[in-house]
Amino acid sequence: MKNGKIDRPFLIALMLLAGIGVIMVFSASMYSSTISGEKGYALFLKQLFFVILGVTVMGIMSRIDYRVYKKYYAVGIVISVFLLIIVLIPGIGLKVNDARRWIDLKVTTFQPSELAKVAVILYFSTIISRKRSIIEDHLPFLLNCMLPLGLICGLTAIEPSLSAAMAIALAAGGVLYFGGIKFKLFYPYLGFGLLAVAGLMIAEPWRLDRFNVFLGKGGYDYQISQSLLAIGTGGIFGRGLGNGKQKYLFLPELQNDFIFANIAEEFGFIGCIFVLGLFAFVIWRGFQIAQKVQDTFAYLYTSSVMLLLAFQVLVNIGVASAIIPVTGMALPFISAGGSSMIILFAMMGPILNISRNVDLSKKLELNKKPGLNKKKIVR
Repeated sequence: MKNGKIDRPFLIALMLLAGIGVIMVFSASMYSSTISGEKGYALFLKQLFFVILGVTVMGIMSRIDYRVYKKYYAVGIVISVFLLIIVLIPGIGLKVNDARRWIDLKVTTFQPSELAKVAVILYFSTIISRKRSIIEDHLPFLLNCMLPLGLICGLTAIEPSLSAAMAIALAAGGVLYFGGIKFKLFYPYLGFGLLAVAGLMIAEPWRLDRFNVFLGKGGYDYQISQSLLAIGTGGIFGRGLGNGKQKYLFLPELQNDFIFANIAEEFGFIGCIFVLGLFAFVIWRGFQIAQKVQDTFAYLYTSSVMLLLAFQVLVNIGVASAIIPVTGMALPFISAGGSSMIILFAMMGPILNISRNVDLSKKLELNKKPGLNKKKIVR
């Protein structure tokens, strides 16, 4: 059933998350911006600008028939590979803390790995929906899936950005899973990927040190200690907006990787539950849209985007609360960052368009999922 209207609850939840992000970035950065010679609201204005730009992009894309994007499935991969190569070139790639992850556009920066995430999902969703035999035979699977994915993940890993490479791999794995891949075909590549991650951790002592600290075998992790302090002192209701102490340079990257700690400190357990509830609703609603749409590409794309979103949320919050080892990953729609914000909203545009073609009030009819059997949809 086509009702022609986007899913408003999904959109409202996204806007609430972005609004919370703008407020929390302002709170987290006002002191550091001031002492760095900028006005206290400098980062706030940047974040607001990127949110407005992202929402505009999402709005435009939500009005374009999602099937159009299938025509450009290979273009995104080519552009991503090109950008991931040139970001490694001195003078083009901006070097921060011994990593080249951003292209210096002078007025702002752009992170190619963010584009690669959506490019991989679009590419895999298109080729699998067009010809499912690709994920059933060894050679087509290697040539069409694993080689492009390996190239992109490899280029991302040598920036270095292992967490982004893992997110890209998970995004592709999500499409393969929802597409019904035969696991015996995928296991060798999964094993190789895990060995590659282990090798990269051993090759870079600082990664191994982080893992040892997480296991309690290393020394003291200042960031995690301060993050846990922020979460603990927030209590049930928090210190109140703007009253957090970690913003006074105690916790580095408070507006980025550790913004959840700022939410916990200023809004307490109640604030954390509210934010987690919004994320849970967005992800649940996205999966509902995916299950109801009568189109294989739309199903694969939407499901995989929701899986990637859930992964990024879990990793960011897991790091801030010391559940997993420290790694750099932004909290979607909330952490400061232009590339991430714009790409995230752009990823949601096709999903909003897809939602125009479904009726969430109807019961799910599993046997009508195109290109996928009932067993694959249920799992």
